[in-house]
Amino acid sequence: MFDRRTVSTGLIGAAVASPGHAATGRVISGQPTWSESAMVLYFDEPLRNGFSLRLSRYPERNETWVWVHVLVDGELYAFTERRIRCGPERVTPDLAIGIYSAPGLDVRMTRAGPSKAMTALSFTARVNAHRGTSGVDGPGQTPVVLEGVFLPGPLRDGSPEGRFERTGKFQATLQAGGKRAFVRGLGKVHEQTQTAPRFDPPFTYAMCWGPDASMVGLLSPKGGYGDVEIAGRDRPMASFRIEPWAPTRRFVATLKDGDRIEGEAETIYRYQVPIFGKAWQGRIVRAKIEGHPMVGMINDWRPEAQPYGL
Repeated sequence: MFDRRTVSTGLIGAAVASPGHAATGRVISGQPTWSESAMVLYFDEPLRNGFSLRLSRYPERNETWVWVHVLVDGELYAFTERRIRCGPERVTPDLAIGIYSAPGLDVRMTRAGPSKAMTALSFTARVNAHRGTSGVDGPGQTPVVLEGVFLPGPLRDGSPEGRFERTGKFQATLQAGGKRAFVRGLGKVHEQTQTAPRFDPPFTYAMCWGPDASMVGLLSPKGGYGDVEIAGRDRPMASFRIEPWAPTRRFVATLKDGDRIEGEAETIYRYQVPIFGKAWQGRIVRAKIEGHPMVGMINDWRPEAQPYGL
């Protein structure tokens, strides 16, 4: 029986990348290397259809990571792979056209304009994904197709150097399990370049949006930061706090203008992604902030070392 609240794309199994696109380098936990990533994220208000697509490139390590999660009519499909080659070129924020791709896979994101002045981002993914709770790294048995375009809103405040966060409008077509959905509405995109190791310090990352409110919040042992927008007013956070995972968890943001904003998020779907022998916890949520409805994701990495609590 498929449990819609628990989807694991977790443990590394026997499925490996084919020789045509197998990586020859290796990303090592805690070791600095240049990296770049882009992610697109959308869910409809009923949380019946949506998607998350992430592409991370490590040119110096000849390795690309791809995560594809597609929700079609309430069924979640997952494809993850970390053993894909990567060319030596860098996708930097100043490029007029930025292309994130995965050699040997039909997965691509193309940014029009530099990151600070993006005008559009198109994306496509055609993979064989795992359905339900039995997913592993590598291809599954279900063909999944994701195609769409993102038209960005303003660049958000409150992000660290090298990270570009936007809420904007999506149009996309999803196909999986013999079903097809066309979706249109608000969602989120971010890009990030860095040399510091990825997935090293613990973090909890919340990204939610709705008709008249949106939020990005990050908690780590070094503190919290983020940004909230309500009724068109963009306000950076001075701190962000959140409870440990529970079916419904509360969070609090203290804004730089001194206001305190509270909210809560209910987990509707759960899944895992294996990274460095641990499980990155992904959760698709229905949330509220000061009474404003939102949907989105709250993700936890190394939760055992997180300073949770309000």
